[in-house]
Amino acid sequence: MECGGGAAIVDVIVADGRRQSMFRSFVYPILDNPNLTVVTQAMVTGLSVAANRVTGVEVCRDGRLQHVGARAEVVLSLGAINSPKLLMQSGIGDAAELRGFGIEVRQHLPGVGKNLQDHACLPVNYEFSEPVTATHQGATQLFWTSDPALDAPDLFCCQAVTPLASPENMARFGDLPPPCWTLAGSLTHPRSRGSIRLSGPGPDDPVRVELNSLSDPDDFKLAVSCVEFLREIGNSAALRPFVKREVMPGNLKGDELRTFIRNGLIPYWHSSGTAKLGDDSLSVVGSDLRVHGMENLRVADASVMPTLPRGHTNWPTVMIAERAATLVAAA
Repeated sequence: MECGGGAAIVDVIVADGRRQSMFRSFVYPILDNPNLTVVTQAMVTGLSVAANRVTGVEVCRDGRLQHVGARAEVVLSLGAINSPKLLMQSGIGDAAELRGFGIEVRQHLPGVGKNLQDHACLPVNYEFSEPVTATHQGATQLFWTSDPALDAPDLFCCQAVTPLASPENMARFGDLPPPCWTLAGSLTHPRSRGSIRLSGPGPDDPVRVELNSLSDPDDFKLAVSCVEFLREIGNSAALRPFVKREVMPGNLKGDELRTFIRNGLIPYWHSSGTAKLGDDSLSVVGSDLRVHGMENLRVADASVMPTLPRGHTNWPTVMIAERAATLVAAA
C-alpha cells in the first residue's frame, strides 16, 4: 500500500478459527490482574478539572453520578467521535463555540472536533452466478494508482462475500439479492474534511457529525474514476464465472453516475483526526499525546492521527495505544 500497489488476502486476527477483537486480544487475558478494573454500563460524562489540571473523571453508572480520581493522569480513548465530544463538554475546545452552549472554557483549542476524516466507501455490487455458502468472512484487498505516474496508491478496494449498499441506492435499484458480493472502493488520502460539533452542553446531547465526504472537487473526480475502475474489475473476463449480473451501478455515465456516487456514499467507519497531533494552531495533542495547555491529560485513539493512513485504521490505532502505554509507563 506504500509502493506500486497490488492485491492480497486481508490480514485478520484469527485464533482457533474465530475472529478476535482488540479487547479479546489485549484486555481479556489480564482481567484478573489486581491493578485493572473494567467497569461496564457506565458513561463518562466529563473531566474533573482544577485550573488546567485534570484530576479525574465524572461517571454516570446505574443512574448515579460518581467521581473517579486520578492519582497520575487520565487517558481518553473514546474514539474520533466521543473523545472530542468529552473534551468540548469539559471546556476544552473552541472558546466561542463552548461559550455558545454556556460551557466554561478551560482551554481554548480550536482544533478539537475539526479535521474529521474517513475513507468514503463506494460499493459496486454483483450477483453470484450460482448460490454460494460463505464459510469464512475473509476478504481480499486491492491498492492501486489512478495514474501510473503516482509513486503510491490513491485508490483501494475491499472485496467481500456480502451485500453492501446505501438505502438511497437500494431504493432506486431494489434490494440486493442474497447471493451477492461487493467491491467496496475508496480514496486512500481524501482531501475533504469534516467536523464533530456539539448540539448541547450535556452528556446526553448527541454530537453533530459532519463528514463532508467528497466535498473537495478533486475527491469527487477521483471517486468517479474509482467506480469506473471497479466496474472494469468486476466485469473482467477473470471474474466472469462468478457474475450472473452487475446489480449496481450498471453502465451509468455522466450525471447519472455522479448521482449514483452521491447517493451511494457510505462511511468506512475509519473516523480519524479530530484531536490531531502537531504544533500548529489546530493541533490538540503533542508528540507525547498530552493535550496542549492541560496537565495530566492524554488522548490515545484514532482522533490524534493528523491524516488517514492509506489502509484500515485498526493497526495504526493499536500502535498509538502501544506508544501511549510506553509514554505513561515512563512518566
